[in-house]
Amino acid sequence: MKQNQNSDESIDENMSVDNTETCMVDTVKATAIFWIDKAEAKHCKDSGLRTIKAKVFIHENGKVDFLSFTKKQSSGVEKYILHHLDKFQISKRMLEGGYIQTGEQFVQLRCMREKLQAMQ
Repeated sequence: MKQNQNSDESIDENMSVDNTETCMVDTVKATAIFWIDKAEAKHCKDSGLRTIKAKVFIHENGKVDFLSFTKKQSSGVEKYILHHLDKFQISKRMLEGGYIQTGEQFVQLRCMREKLQAMQ
């Protein structure tokens, strides 16, 4: 219950007339988690992960187009995410099996913290 109370307080703190839409976007659940720099993960030793929620458009061919972040990111992080999303492809098996749906949706983008910190 304590966790819910803290969540409610943070929502109340963030909510204002101007930021109502932003607050609502922050509470939307992600439909999938995409590890966008997994190929580079074997070169990083225990650096930890960072997950960033974003709004994307998923095409039928598995291509993912970035639309926006739910929270403001630094220009370095934004550049890193866009670079990796440009190369990222969802497998046909995930799309055909119904695990991932096409269209506009919120997802979590998982990346190596060490790589992101180098970009900041």
